[in-house]
Amino acid sequence: MENLDLYLKNLTGKDEIKAREAAVYLIENSDLKLFEMLVEKSEMLFDFVRDNVSKRIEKAVSKDNFMNIINFFNIYSIYYDSLFANILAKHANQDLTDEMFDMLEKGSIAQKTYSAKYFSVIPDTVALEPLSKYAFDDDENLSYNAAEALGQMQDDISFDIALSFLESDDDFEKLKAVKFFAAYGRNYPFKDIFKAMHCSKMPENIAGQIPYMESLITLFDTENKQDVLAVIDNILSGLGEILPIADIFQFELYEVLDKLINLNFNDNDNSSKISEILLSALSKFTMFCENQEYIFDEDKNTKYEVSSILKLLQGQGKEFWKKQEQYLLNELNKSNERILSALHVISEFKLNNSVEEVRVLLNSDDEIVICEALNTLKTLNSINDIDTAAISKRIQNPNIKAVIENIKNGYCC
Repeated sequence: MENLDLYLKNLTGKDEIKAREAAVYLIENSDLKLFEMLVEKSEMLFDFVRDNVSKRIEKAVSKDNFMNIINFFNIYSIYYDSLFANILAKHANQDLTDEMFDMLEKGSIAQKTYSAKYFSVIPDTVALEPLSKYAFDDDENLSYNAAEALGQMQDDISFDIALSFLESDDDFEKLKAVKFFAAYGRNYPFKDIFKAMHCSKMPENIAGQIPYMESLITLFDTENKQDVLAVIDNILSGLGEILPIADIFQFELYEVLDKLINLNFNDNDNSSKISEILLSALSKFTMFCENQEYIFDEDKNTKYEVSSILKLLQGQGKEFWKKQEQYLLNELNKSNERILSALHVISEFKLNNSVEEVRVLLNSDDEIVICEALNTLKTLNSINDIDTAAISKRIQNPNIKAVIENIKNGYCC
């Protein structure tokens, strides 16, 4: 074990001579225990260290020992599947492809996942049937690699299956479909994906996949702006809880928010929704920076980016934010989905200048809107002269009626 610890230290260390010796030992001996130790450590390594390890392993592989890599396929690592696939592709022949196909059909989950990645580099249509089956597997690494391979093969059948999943009443099937398209890598059906997001009870999860298909800035300039704004809103809502904070780089949140700030210096067709997004972003990034537990485990680049986004938002000045608060009130005249989102921001920022506009919502035909409007007025200390008993009589849903009773008795929900 001491030798393995030393090999691992050398493989991930700065001394190139020792590192290469360790890489050669790993490949020549197909040392599964050493590879397992490397996989366990890789999660904690800096990106550049992992890149160095990959380069060292690749240099240690030759035409005489490349098949040894297959011995590692029982231990899956997302950090090394592309490396192994590309190495094997350099030495690809019919026998290797046959073995990969056999492993794809009969192997363990880890073996199937590596094999699927191989077929994304060597897109042999012989693997279409098992790849189509695994593209919607519950194992996310396997489903991603399978969908990626199908995208390289431009398989229309699996694409149409994913399209049908977007229409499903099952939110998990919708999300599987969206993840399929993100991995498939081409011909993104954005209108169908936006529709699925709007109808889903997990809109944050779906929104978080969209920037992996196309830049939000590019989408904003080419697609329906209101749909893209809803994507940004959902990403902000899920960030730090459902979506990893480190994904702000993939989401290009600094650039996205900077673009929205510049748009909202003046009134525009989307100024009310943009104002809600900007106020939500200000609240969320203030929370991240004031409560360090949110970003304690993030790397220094992510922490710096979070801080930079907050500085960008805070640097706009009081007049800008007063204007955003005024724009936000216009959201209360939009769809119920947008009203509910705006009420959340009004409550969060305690925007007392919105009381009259919120009171109007008590006449809504939507019971959820009525309940949330009442809850918002409670937050704003503006409920004393409201006949909550009369409102409660109008409510048919017993759960909403119970919530209103709680609000009436002094509780915010």
